[in-house]
Amino acid sequence: MAELTMEAGTRSRKMSSLNTGWLFALGNYAGAQQPDFKDQEWRKLQVPHDWSIEQQVDPAMAFGGMQAYLPRWNVGWYRKHFHIKSSSNKERVYIQFDGVHHNSEVWINGHFAGKRPYGYVSFQYDLTPYIKWDQDNVIAVKVDNTPMPSDRWYSGSGIYRNVWMIRTDELHVAAWGTFITTPEIHPDKATVQAQIRVNHHGEEPADCTVITEFVDSRGVVLGKCESPVTVSPSEEVTVDQETVIPSPHLWSPDQPDMYYARTTIVRDGSETDEYITPFGIREVVLDPNRGLILNGVPLKLKGVCIHHDLGCLGAAYNNQAMKRRLERLKEMGCNAIRFAHNPMAPELLDLCDRMGFLVIDEAFDKWKSLYYEHLYDDWWEKDLEAMLIRDRNHPSIFLWSVGNEVENQGQPSMLVMLKQLTDYCRKLDPTRPVTCALEPHNVPISLREGPIEDKVLHTKKMAELVDILGLNYQEQWYEHYREAMPDTLIVGTETFPYYRGEGNRVKGYLPVNPWFDVEKHDYVIGQFVWAGIDYLGEASYPYKGWASGLIDTCGFRKPISYLQQSFWSEEPMVHIAVFDPAQEDAGAQWTLHWKSPGLASHWTFPEQAGRLMRLVTFTNCESVELIMNNESYGVRKLTDYPNRLMEWHVPYHAGTIRAVGRNGDAIVSEYEMKTAGAPHRIVLDTDRSLLRADARDIAHIEVSVVDEQGIVVPNSDFELSFDIQGKGEIIGADNGDLRDHEPYKSSRRETRGGRCLLVVQAGLEAGEVVIRAAGDGLAEGELRIKVEE
Repeated sequence: MAELTMEAGTRSRKMSSLNTGWLFALGNYAGAQQPDFKDQEWRKLQVPHDWSIEQQVDPAMAFGGMQAYLPRWNVGWYRKHFHIKSSSNKERVYIQFDGVHHNSEVWINGHFAGKRPYGYVSFQYDLTPYIKWDQDNVIAVKVDNTPMPSDRWYSGSGIYRNVWMIRTDELHVAAWGTFITTPEIHPDKATVQAQIRVNHHGEEPADCTVITEFVDSRGVVLGKCESPVTVSPSEEVTVDQETVIPSPHLWSPDQPDMYYARTTIVRDGSETDEYITPFGIREVVLDPNRGLILNGVPLKLKGVCIHHDLGCLGAAYNNQAMKRRLERLKEMGCNAIRFAHNPMAPELLDLCDRMGFLVIDEAFDKWKSLYYEHLYDDWWEKDLEAMLIRDRNHPSIFLWSVGNEVENQGQPSMLVMLKQLTDYCRKLDPTRPVTCALEPHNVPISLREGPIEDKVLHTKKMAELVDILGLNYQEQWYEHYREAMPDTLIVGTETFPYYRGEGNRVKGYLPVNPWFDVEKHDYVIGQFVWAGIDYLGEASYPYKGWASGLIDTCGFRKPISYLQQSFWSEEPMVHIAVFDPAQEDAGAQWTLHWKSPGLASHWTFPEQAGRLMRLVTFTNCESVELIMNNESYGVRKLTDYPNRLMEWHVPYHAGTIRAVGRNGDAIVSEYEMKTAGAPHRIVLDTDRSLLRADARDIAHIEVSVVDEQGIVVPNSDFELSFDIQGKGEIIGADNGDLRDHEPYKSSRRETRGGRCLLVVQAGLEAGEVVIRAAGDGLAEGELRIKVEE
């Protein structure tokens, strides 16, 4: 599918990357904002950059568990020199930061441009008054991570998202200045409305025409609007336009069809700006009885929560790394993502639009505690607006969230703030519902052990202020809430991945997956498993991150993810997992309810020879036959296992174990595991064999230790060393074990379960990258990747 973009620039608007050529120094430097500051000895790097991920784990670090024990309590300075050619037109020059964490202050040629304390929002500054045309210019950015405490999870440090320079005419569309809505949708036509904000920085009034063409993914113009308007100096005007798209292709997770609004401003016969807005046409209806209806069809949200870090890359955003993660979620049947608990990189939303994920876009975690406590009063409106204005054209977003497990839940002060936030969302975007994710541990504490009626009355006060009741870990109370609030829809904004609560016990260790509560009730529109992917932070030493996700930090799927796939996927599947105490990782006591029994997806247990093994097959097939070394151990029907955990007990014998899934008599899915022999060689597999020479493009290299038959050897781990030659570099190494304290920026890594991961990034020159892996007693592995301009 074709894609229109502003990145390369148009005739009248140029948006170029400012990611390369930065100078960096860790520490506070007096006068570093001045253009003549001596920065020749500073480190050269490119952004996105995260200085914390480069550090060594420090067990003594203050608030270390929150931040993966990776040091961050420091100030960092970034400086960039650039030339900009003068233009015959009267130009405006802006710099856009997609995210700087946190407390950023920006200067241009020694002049203060602005500050942004919240590290998760995008922002722009107008550099025009201070630009030196055809001369050296200096942007200086101070990032102050010294205030404590921090977020509850790993935030990263520095300019960790993309940076852009935008050059426009003095008459142009404002930053994030379009709002596309589709108020009427029918099979034969859809009404599309555009609200466009136009800025004018000239000295005289501007008579102009605002023209918007509505095009499909092939570039075919389907509708066009023209609006004459006069814009006074230093004024912003809003232009409303409307068209009809015939026979619209509706956006959905299964068919994520996109459209584009191409807005041009014409003055005196010349184009002064062109601004492209991607959007989708889809109808979301919240029916109190039928649930979430997308394009006329009931839909259940098969969702996960994710944080923003990318494992060994830290918080430094990389689109290819994120795309690989989303592809793994898609394999599981996932169709929805909750951003936890902050606005994400804008490119992630673009991916969700194109790949077909519904999104809960969340503004904040806590309101007046931890990191945001001292910012809330002065910044909540600006930060919430930044998220809403930037993101509201994305068809993937179906729900705004204004907070997560906030303090004083249900108390008068909290209710005032909740109304304030939800009202503001509805003001800036009246087309989408709003929620707030509520925790089960209520205040006052008497509610925890009190009667359910008290909990319902407490929750009802908050439900009246939101459009959908977002509940974290409260499945056992859904029916009580619904009885008291019969028109209220519920979404499990966080659910456990294996166990479920029971009665008054949130952590009841009941081995019944919370998905069944979604299936059972039409008024429950979906679940968001905590967490879809392991993340850094929110841990207790020796762990440096959350180890109970469905996918590990390498992007490798865990056995438990196939249970979720058996619930979510419509494609027939079967998977074998072995109960393995060696896979039990206790972690902190309070995290145990997020775990599942230790499981392994291999058949190499020489120490268990002749002993009885306990297995489970995860499937959505009607029946499964288990076969070991050509001997059948019988056929079992899924209907006999209400919790979908089809357990088996078989004696262990080396060889091949196979599960055959059938619908009726037809074989529709098979899965097998073979016993591995002695470790023999190293195998390198890459997700991409061709990279662009742009100093951003990356390849993920999955490294495996295998036997002579190529079977991964899961029960022996090796220290591997890596050598890279040519036009690239290793920017991360990981094995998914959050107890491993080796630096992520390393050319060595020990395997876990026979595997590990390398991330290789291309440079700025074309050529070839050669990666070699070595380990004691193993035949070396080699991989070649082309790099092209």
